[in-house]
Amino acid sequence: MIVRESDTKGRRGIALKINSGYGYVLAIDVSGRFLNICAADFDSRILLTRSVGEVVKFTRSDLDGVLGVMKEMTEDQALAGKKLCGIILATPGKLSDTGEYLLNPRFKGFENVSIKKILGGAFGCEVLVKNDVNLAIEGEKAYGTLKRARNAIMLHVDVGTGAAFMIDGKIFEGSHGFAGEIGYFNLNMMSVSADNYDNLSYFNFYDSLSLFSVLSSLQREIYNGEKGYLYNYAVERNIPFSQIPIDAMIAAYRAKDPLTCRFINSEGRVIGNVARNIAELLDIDTIVLNGAVTELGEPYLKVVSERLKGRKVHYSGLMEKATLMGAINAGLTAFFHNVV
Repeated sequence: MIVRESDTKGRRGIALKINSGYGYVLAIDVSGRFLNICAADFDSRILLTRSVGEVVKFTRSDLDGVLGVMKEMTEDQALAGKKLCGIILATPGKLSDTGEYLLNPRFKGFENVSIKKILGGAFGCEVLVKNDVNLAIEGEKAYGTLKRARNAIMLHVDVGTGAAFMIDGKIFEGSHGFAGEIGYFNLNMMSVSADNYDNLSYFNFYDSLSLFSVLSSLQREIYNGEKGYLYNYAVERNIPFSQIPIDAMIAAYRAKDPLTCRFINSEGRVIGNVARNIAELLDIDTIVLNGAVTELGEPYLKVVSERLKGRKVHYSGLMEKATLMGAINAGLTAFFHNVV
């Protein structure tokens, strides 16, 4: 694990360094609509990456698929001769200390099931389970746009929503490691715009702030007769309105479809209000947005920014890689801590 860096001897001593090729960690991100897995060496270099389909409701069969992909990765030639030193799972929701989900409506059929124990039993190594958004802000702090920041908020808007906080240069995780679950806020916000869509309701199993909640609202409006980009999309492909995908909604927004823009901009104003309230509470000036919302581009960023009273808001520099890079950093830190 430790190798000689040079042949320097005498009073200057012998220079040593970590052998980056000794081992690797596997990082798994199940927070977005794609399940992403990567293997990284001790220098945080990504050696292998895999993506598992597009998954909204995570089931036991999806977990079996992830385990299969992980097994295949460990046997890949790129990892030959290297030791698997740990697995890091980035997940939304709340888990117990032993790895059972306490609260996460996206994960069905996992009651009294410990993903941590399943992964540890399958691969015989230490497993670390951490909140996905906390890992994303850790990735942005270690490798991205927050290297010089002391205080920041990250809002992850995708299948669900979540927040993470960096206070005085440290990630604040809360009492149980899951601080920032804004998706479980009980919102009853007054409308702040004439289009009257700002008071988004909790009507599906994600949360009232997510892009999938907006998509569900749009699907309902189209079913009730609203025409436009997404209506034409479904008709041209002969699919039910309920099967319109998130990618189509993003494309409709970028194409400036009036109905889609009205709904997404309303969600953006709510996100901006939530971010402003948190920033006021914690006295934080920098807000970072991450998740599928980054695909909406500058118009959405402007909508959110209008609610923040001069505070800085920008998209994650690492974009979709932020969570995995944070997981890699956390996994390597935990491994070397245990070694020492």
